[in-house]
Amino acid sequence: MADRKPPEDALRDLRRRVDAARGTGGSNSEPAPSAASLSLRIGGEFGAAIIVGALLGYGADYFLHTAPWGLGIGLALGFVTGVVNVVRAVSAYNSANPPDPNAPRIPDDDD
Repeated sequence: MADRKPPEDALRDLRRRVDAARGTGGSNSEPAPSAASLSLRIGGEFGAAIIVGALLGYGADYFLHTAPWGLGIGLALGFVTGVVNVVRAVSAYNSANPPDPNAPRIPDDDD
């Protein structure tokens, strides 16, 4: 029983081991996706949202006998959902890959 460490020492030792493991593990992050894969993802999500919205609207029209209203509302909701998905994907990409602050600036028309 005399060889047990006090809780502060055990915690300090654990923190040291965790920091050492994080430092020697290398980079576990994935490389940035290429422009082609990002554009295909954005286009696919946008198109899929519109198609799903249209199909749900058409299904509502079929079962509720509400002629073009369900399809129109489904297309509109699918479009809005697609835009939200695109904004989410692009903002996630931008937060994961911030721009280089030392990159040359493109001058505006006012400059």
